[in-house]
Formats: sequence, structure tokens, C-alpha cells
Amino acid sequence: ALVPVEVYEGEIVEGVKRFQVRHGLEADGVIGKATQAVLNVPPAQRARQIELAMERMRWLPVLGAQQRFIGINIPMYRLWASDAGPAGRTAGVSMNVVVGKALDTQTPVMMEAMRYLVFRPYWNVPRSIVHGEVLPKLQRDPAYLDRQQMEIVDGPGDDARPVPATPEAVAALAEGRLRLRQRPGPHNSLGLVKFIFPNDAAVYLHGTPAQSQFGRIRRDFSHGCVRVEDPVALAQWVLKDQPEWTRERIVAAMQGQAGSVRVDLKQPVQVLLFYVTAVVMPEDGRLHFAQDIYRHDARLERALAQQAPGR
Repeated sequence: ALVPVEVYEGEIVEGVKRFQVRHGLEADGVIGKATQAVLNVPPAQRARQIELAMERMRWLPVLGAQQRFIGINIPMYRLWASDAGPAGRTAGVSMNVVVGKALDTQTPVMMEAMRYLVFRPYWNVPRSIVHGEVLPKLQRDPAYLDRQQMEIVDGPGDDARPVPATPEAVAALAEGRLRLRQRPGPHNSLGLVKFIFPNDAAVYLHGTPAQSQFGRIRRDFSHGCVRVEDPVALAQWVLKDQPEWTRERIVAAMQGQAGSVRVDLKQPVQVLLFYVTAVVMPEDGRLHFAQDIYRHDARLERALAQQAPGR
């Protein structure tokens, strides 16, 4: 005998999709294991998540009502750029981002001023990546640097002198007497532009040739910096009070062959990297929830629980 199968359709499916979007899940309308797990979160736990988000928002610096700013909510992998301060309902630009890996290269929380951007940047490979990733691959494959458009250089700055990748130069690279960089171009790990807001953690925003990452639901893949989905749109917004930098000129600077081009901003733009797992999204005015990917909420919960009663 055939066993009847219960199905749901129409508005119920659409409701499930809306629920999935608000909880950072793939909006396929299917009530799989991940969706079931989120559906089973009790209301009291969601209320506490909102309270922790409000506590974190209380720590944020006050920005002027008309101060330009870029906000990146780390656990929601989302960037907003606005002329109207954090309370503004409509962002001038919004896009997905990729943030640091939860395991070992977390993107830090901070607020700093963006002061310049660089088209067709070099990527100066951090020593941790040189030792942890590049040197082991170079030992197995002597052609690795050429294939990755990387070069060993002597000296600081973009005008540093490239040196042949001899065994002696590789040994000096391992010892820190030489450094490694990746040449500009579409293959570059930073994409075709980077946005600099000087800070002690050496974190910045940049493009990426790995565009497929932005289609993923969970997007903590980087070494700590923030990869932006639409660097042309962000550059256009950042430079909009410098009208000589039209979209056409921006694209030309990114795709040209003239080497790196630095553009200083006439007015710095505040960049706020923050961490809240419950927030009303400017795009739809709805409350969204995110996973506590770095366990910051868990640590905050423990810290608040240790406070003396009445404090």
C-alpha cells in the first residue's frame, strides 16, 4: 500500500524562506536539520540574544547624525555604507563580506578612520602565511612562486627590488631578511583595490578574485582582513566627494597596467567593525539573527553572570 506523504506549499513555503533569511540560512524552503535546529531555539534564548546585542551596541562610539561611516557586522558577514550615521534607515551601499576564520584568524572589533585606498595593490604576504603556507608549498613545488605571481623582494615599500628565488634568497625569506609579495593584477589575493584605515591589527578591506565565496551562507574564510563583494561600488561611494573619480576612472585604475595607484581621501570615513548576533537589517527593517561564530556572546554571557547582584 502507498503511504501518504504530507507536503506543504504556497505561503507556508514562502514563510519558511523568510524565516531562513532572517536566521542566516539558505532560503530553499526546505525544513532540513539546520532549519529544524533554529526553529527549536526557545523564545527566551532569542530574547537573551537580543539583550546581549543591546549590551554590545551600548559600547559602540557615538557618531554624528550626518557622519559618513562604513559598518561591518562580523557574524552577519554584511557591510553597510551610509551618510546618515548608524541610525540611518537606508544604507548608501550594502554588500556581503568575508571575515576572518573563527578558528584562528578572527576579524577584530574596532573603529578607525579610512584615509586612503590603493588600486592594483601589491599583497605583502604576512610572515605567518609565508611560514605556515608558502614555504611548505615552495619546498614541494619550486614553480609555486611563479605560478602565484609572487616575488621575493629586498626592502620596504612598493619600489622594493625583486631578487631571484635562489635557495639563498628562500633561506633569507624564511629568516625574515627578505620579504614576499604578490604582484598586482586580477590574480592578486587582494583583488584590484584595498581600503586602508590604519590600525594596530593591520586589518583592511579589499577585493578578491574568489567571488564564489560570497554565495556561501557561512563566510569566515579570511586571515583577518575583510573581503568585499563589490569593490567598485564601495570605491565609488568612498570617493563620491571627489568627483574626478568617476566609476569609469575607478574601473580603468583597477584594470590598467600602470601599477599601483594610491588615492588619499579628502575627508576620512569612519570604519566600524562590530559584533552583534541580533540586529534590525536596514534593507528590510526586520530583526535578523546570526550564529555566534566567534563565541563572543557566550563569553559576554559568562562575564555578566559573574557580576554581583544589583550591579
